[in-house]
Amino acid sequence: MNVKIIGSESCNRIKLLKNLNKAIDSLKMHVTPTIEEDERSIKNYNITNTPALIINNKVISQGKVLTEKEIVKFLKVLS
Repeated sequence: MNVKIIGSESCNRIKLLKNLNKAIDSLKMHVTPTIEEDERSIKNYNITNTPALIINNKVISQGKVLTEKEIVKFLKVLS
């Protein structure tokens, strides 16, 4: 499984990463999310607002911080 957070260093990116890590831990998955800050990644996924959550190369959210429960639902469906 490929999980990424795209966006520059901000409070919202940090919150999204914390919620993502909690969701991964609660599902006992062995996934390490990557963080990308470069402009190329933003253009590749057509992201207009950051932070963005990408799971298996599919844009799940952009411009908002998903809760742990919301992320768990997406991880279950896309795993």
